[in-house]
Amino acid sequence: MRAQISVEFLIIVGLGIGLVSLYVLYGYDALYSYKINNEVSLVRSSLEKIAKTADFVAIQGKPARQKINICLPLSLDNCTVNNKTLFCSLQGGKEIFYDSKIDLTGSLPGSGCWDLILKAEENFVNITVS
Repeated sequence: MRAQISVEFLIIVGLGIGLVSLYVLYGYDALYSYKINNEVSLVRSSLEKIAKTADFVAIQGKPARQKINICLPLSLDNCTVNNKTLFCSLQGGKEIFYDSKIDLTGSLPGSGCWDLILKAEENFVNITVS
């Protein structure tokens, strides 16, 4: 009788541990997916802000300049400016592109919050970190 109770107790505990493990794994996966999507959204909105501000500054002409603030996540691997394309890659292998209507020069900073100055030139907009 005692052995049967012990075996039943072990079975119940084993099933409980199995169910808790499944919930923990599912919760971790959901949180990780949320984190990645949040970082991609943050980078995409920062690149969009840069491109739209560059277009606005270019329309105004050469002496125009504007200062903006952007924030980039810690998992940022690399950010580059290539003609009209802004490109960033994250450590997980995600790549984010955003195109501007005007040619861009300069460089983008690494992870963190930065103030950028966008200055209109003859046929392009120069991006500098202030």
